Amino acid sequence: MNYRLLIDFEALEFLSGLKKSSQRLLQKRLRQIQDDPIACSDYMERDPSGRPLHVSIADAFAITYWEDFADRHVKVLEIARADR
Repeated sequence: MNYRLLIDFEALEFLSGLKKSSQRLLQKRLRQIQDDPIACSDYMERDPSGRPLHVSIADAFAITYWEDFADRHVKVLEIARADR
């Protein structure tokens, strides 16, 4: 697919505070999500408005995003520790 990856600033701040090995792992997963957002989804949640949010687990981290199919964007809302 041909999606544009858009990442929330707080998610970028979280990512930049991690060890380089964790950053590389998450960057790889973000590229995979960009290429095929549905295939990378481990489970779904809903936001307060009812929009489906995908969650992808990468090692000890959870990436929450939604696919804006009409605009061909994947919008990453949060990157956090999966055990939070």
